[in-house]
Amino acid sequence: MRGRASARPFFVEVENMRWRRGGTGISALFAGLVNTGIGLVIVGLMLTFVTFFHIRNVIGIAAENGARAASITGDPNSAEQAVQSTLQAANLPLTYHGQTLWNTSMVQVTADVASPEVQVTVQYDAPYLFTDLFAALGMPNSFPAVLPMSATAMDVNESYFGSEGV
Repeated sequence: MRGRASARPFFVEVENMRWRRGGTGISALFAGLVNTGIGLVIVGLMLTFVTFFHIRNVIGIAAENGARAASITGDPNSAEQAVQSTLQAANLPLTYHGQTLWNTSMVQVTADVASPEVQVTVQYDAPYLFTDLFAALGMPNSFPAVLPMSATAMDVNESYFGSEGV
């Protein structure tokens, strides 16, 4: 029976072989823990940046609403009220550890023929989401508690055009 193949197929022999791996699995455990930690840091950074982007958009809308309110009434106080109501409607914190987070640093209502306009600048100190994370891990917190942001909006002074005698 020369040249005749054995009756047992090849895959049966492979199934009976034992594959040996070196190590005890500690490296896989370590890799899993490191990858989980890196993943949590990345998710935390994504949440932080998305939150700051949202706050920046809300501040821009608040400045536009303040400029619109001041352009209709010609009163800087109405601009501050409109900014505050917009920030409250977006559920942004107005204070943080007793510190006021927002102000309308510049409200200019110009009733000049050359440039009848209203300009409102809103400054907001956005608090970090995870300010106490490093302290909880036993490390000193090197980040400031807030990130300053500002937005400016302009509108045409409608009270100038709607006033009598013009």
